Amino acid sequence: MKHALSLLSVLLVSHLSLATDDATSAKSFEAFNTNGAKVSFPQDYKGKIVMLDFWATWCGPCVAEVPNLTKVHADLKAKGFEVLGISLDDERTKERLAQFTKDKGMTWPQICDGKGWEAELAKVYEVRSIPACFLVDGNTGKLIAKGTELRGASLRPTVEKALGLPPGGIAPLTSGATPATPPLPPDPLIAQAEVAAKRIEFMSNSTVTAQLKQPRPGLIKTLTPATQSLSSREVARLARDGHLRIGWYFRCTRCDKMHVNVAGAYAVAVDVVATANHVIEPPANLKEGKLIVVNEQGEFFSTTAVLAADASMDAALIRVSGGGLKPLPVRADVALGDRAYCFSDPLRHRGYFSDGIVNRFYSNNDSKDPVQQRVNVSTDWAQGSSGSAVLDDCGNIIGHVARIQTFNSNPPIKTVAAAPPTSSGTTLVLHEAIPASALMHLIQETNKAARN
Repeated sequence: MKHALSLLSVLLVSHLSLATDDATSAKSFEAFNTNGAKVSFPQDYKGKIVMLDFWATWCGPCVAEVPNLTKVHADLKAKGFEVLGISLDDERTKERLAQFTKDKGMTWPQICDGKGWEAELAKVYEVRSIPACFLVDGNTGKLIAKGTELRGASLRPTVEKALGLPPGGIAPLTSGATPATPPLPPDPLIAQAEVAAKRIEFMSNSTVTAQLKQPRPGLIKTLTPATQSLSSREVARLARDGHLRIGWYFRCTRCDKMHVNVAGAYAVAVDVVATANHVIEPPANLKEGKLIVVNEQGEFFSTTAVLAADASMDAALIRVSGGGLKPLPVRADVALGDRAYCFSDPLRHRGYFSDGIVNRFYSNNDSKDPVQQRVNVSTDWAQGSSGSAVLDDCGNIIGHVARIQTFNSNPPIKTVAAAPPTSSGTTLVLHEAIPASALMHLIQETNKAARN
């Protein structure tokens, strides 16, 4: 297999030149599937319509598509429909690929080089999110369809049309609602959390659920904001040293195995952690679990109380025992154009540092209510970044990651009956953060409640 993986890179380089410049042509390649057989694409699929399916066993939306895809493949295989899976499982998860595909009835071949998001074929096809599908004519190499045209209710009619068949009118199969928390790949943090849970007290999911409804306020002593500008290297060091991961070490209701589901957090005091409220809400597939906090050095901290939680603000404050955190000052007087930095773990790419500026201040409902205040910044983040601190050029916290909003200039267009809407307009992606002014309001309210 090592030979196959090394040859994959060589073959990709030599065959990229075969791909035409025509935007409607699929890119050709040669690789080895997980059974060691050589695959020449699309040459091996003469007389067929083949779908390249970029997916992974840990991807919830991908897994949700499997029942429908296996049914369509079984029904239309004799008519000339084939599937070639490109798995983005990495070295940690690819070992379960064969059993997973067998259990799910995925009878088509799979290619997996064990590089996860850095998979060679993902780079060739510029895949940045999954599931990602491409339907190709094996005779001509032409790209027939891609994206949402090959998902859900759109899959069967798209394939039938490509095969020149009349619409079958068969409803799609599903595996039920997409899970709120996709199955996570094995993570070294699971074993570390297992050891930590034997010697450190963490709040249980029942305790956290109760305290999210009725927090236990306590005094919080913050630092005075810094005024000396730092180099980006110095800010990166502060951001990394102050970055925390918070979330759940839990037993899953679906597989009964232990998982870890964490996102970002930061310290506002030596014993107080701040994060996004949605990060500490128990996952939908949690059977039983513990709320854990761990720093960049792998040191765990005992969680003892939810001091404050505001779902509308998407902010929460958690007390840890024993201190030892590395807090950063919180600065509320931020202006448009100020530098902004973020250190987080987007899409499981740990330790990603990016810079940008403050783009916009606004309110969710055009009010002056501190709870509704938001800020857009142009740093990079994605799933896994939630709750991570946004810093200025002095190393002050000016907000934390909340969500990503996507806007399109054109209204969605229905292409096929019951198909997901698509749009060809200009897309704008806004990175929304909870500003430090809102966080300071929450801290002040918490201190007021603690004194009463």
